[in-house]
Amino acid sequence: MTKQVNFLAEYSERSDDELLQLASDRSSLTNQAAAALDDELRRRNLTESDRTKHQQFVTRNERREVTRRRRRIFGNWRDRRSWADLFWALLAMVLISSTYLALPNRYHLKPDWQESAVIMMFASVFIAVASSLLWRKAAFWTSLFISSGIHLVTAHLWIRRVGKFSHYQGELAILLGFVLFVVVYGFFWRLRRSLFGEEAVDGK
Repeated sequence: MTKQVNFLAEYSERSDDELLQLASDRSSLTNQAAAALDDELRRRNLTESDRTKHQQFVTRNERREVTRRRRRIFGNWRDRRSWADLFWALLAMVLISSTYLALPNRYHLKPDWQESAVIMMFASVFIAVASSLLWRKAAFWTSLFISSGIHLVTAHLWIRRVGKFSHYQGELAILLGFVLFVVVYGFFWRLRRSLFGEEAVDGK
């Protein structure tokens, strides 16, 4: 009886969550502890339904914690997709460059056009790989083709004006490719919306 009184005093100082957790782990309690726990649960009007809800809450929290740990170790799906996009972009550029170098010299571009083509390739390949969700849209490929052409000519004219690009100018030239694509794609998107309405734009 004394032990049960001691358990009652101890349980009376615990929170509802702590008592419900003990109730979920009843098999680890002695008979006196279990009886005292039942008395305290009745005193607080905590039922089996409350215990079940608490256990579900604990399980959800444990799953979230496991997910957070995995993300800290492996990164979330966005991080993994970013690495995958980078890998495919680099692979595509390696294949394009290897194919170009394998061609006879008479098919190679002049140095100024060659540098502008490399700048254009960097921007176009990264845009294509990072925009995989848009691959089924004709407007995407049309915009990429047009913006890449404009980018190539613009970069070539820039090179002829300043000579060989510095590192900073090269970065700006690549960034120009992204800007041109956004402008061209935005133009086609607004044109389609004005001609066919919002439903056509959302559907295709």
